[in-house]
Amino acid sequence: MNGILRFVDSLFGTAPRPTNVVVLKQRPATSTARHQTGSRIVVQRNPRPYWQESGWQYESGNYAGEYATPYGRWPGSITVSPGGRIEVYIHNPPAQLERHPHWECFNKRDNGWYFIHANSPIKDVSAAILNVEKTITEAYEN
Repeated sequence: MNGILRFVDSLFGTAPRPTNVVVLKQRPATSTARHQTGSRIVVQRNPRPYWQESGWQYESGNYAGEYATPYGRWPGSITVSPGGRIEVYIHNPPAQLERHPHWECFNKRDNGWYFIHANSPIKDVSAAILNVEKTITEAYEN
């Protein structure tokens, strides 16, 4: 079919049309935080770490805050040793966690606190918070 179109175009003196060409139109940026090009939207991430965004407080190597999910909020504590080891704790975790495959990683301590054992080294405090929140959410949804 393309050969026929090229032949007809050559008879009438027009240049052959390229096939399968996609043209993206550029749109001007609408703000400093967002830039749109064609169907892509580039959004600049907030440079603050997740632990700050979610209201956790830092003092002398210790972080305190709440693990927040659509199903509730639970007090938490995270310590970072001088060597960089991150230890994660939750206070009175929800009973739904007892049915989750990772429940064995929750080790009871004193006064309702549980130490959460990680299977691999924790990258940073924000990653620790996000992982606990994800695990709690999975426990409620499964």
